[in-house]
Amino acid sequence: MSERPALIVRPCFQQDLEMVQLIYAHHVLTGTGTFEIEPPSLDEMGARWGDIVQRGWPFLVTSRTDNLSRVMGFAYARQYRDRAAYAKTFEVSVYCAPTTPRQGAGALMLAHLLNALRADGVREALAFIGDSANAASIGLHAKLGFRHVGTLANAGEKFGKLLDVVVMQRSIPPLRQPNS
Repeated sequence: MSERPALIVRPCFQQDLEMVQLIYAHHVLTGTGTFEIEPPSLDEMGARWGDIVQRGWPFLVTSRTDNLSRVMGFAYARQYRDRAAYAKTFEVSVYCAPTTPRQGAGALMLAHLLNALRADGVREALAFIGDSANAASIGLHAKLGFRHVGTLANAGEKFGKLLDVVVMQRSIPPLRQPNS
């Protein structure tokens, strides 16, 4: 088995958005992990990224340490719903480039995302995984401590097929406070 490349997770910058858009477009056009039918334009991806980072929420990319400009995947979190009662509950999303499967990028990004949420005082992380047959994403989230909490049967339709949404949840323990 070949060694995994050394990876780094860092904030997503505007210059990364072209690669982010290309990675996401691939998933939109070929997979059922997202229920979008048409890939968003680069301008739309920029607006989505801007909304997340403007609110101080994490939007991350991963790269090989020997090539920081090559984005291998992206992950972000946003408040579950825009109501004050949901301020400590966030939805996470992770997408890896099709050319970089099973290199650890997804798990590394999700772990960093969870740490960033913990630092921000977030209490619960949710994942809404398109297609109950999406074993890779379900496995990734389970590996990082998410548990299956429900399935939305036939919630979407893509490629002429009715698709479920798997709902997974993970509690995020608070950072330990130093003793006063």
